[in-house]
Amino acid sequence: MNVRKVYTIQSFEQIHNDIYFSLHDSEQVVQIQPTGQVIVDSDNMAFIYIVEEDGAYSYLSFPQTVWAALLQVVEKKRDPFLSPDLALPNFAEELEYLLWNIQDNENYGKEFVEAVGEQFAAIYLD
Repeated sequence: MNVRKVYTIQSFEQIHNDIYFSLHDSEQVVQIQPTGQVIVDSDNMAFIYIVEEDGAYSYLSFPQTVWAALLQVVEKKRDPFLSPDLALPNFAEELEYLLWNIQDNENYGKEFVEAVGEQFAAIYLD
């Protein structure tokens, strides 16, 4: 059975108006294709961008440590990149949709909903 790979995003940098996310130095991503889908991993307090790799799905996990950058992605409505230059299409739109679904929705778990509410308060206040 093929185990789904999870690549954890460790850091990000802003270059001009774009956000570039980086993986841990030891993680080598082979050839991945973006799917344009974002889902939630509330158990691990993360947002997940689904990618295709070797005919199977892998996950790019965006933990709380990089949520400040995700806020910028949604505010600017600009899709981010995975360093060095892989565009992650549909990311901003999918994430914004999820954030509206998560707001005050206990199905995602109280702790996750509260954390998202705090980090993304600027969006909810608009």
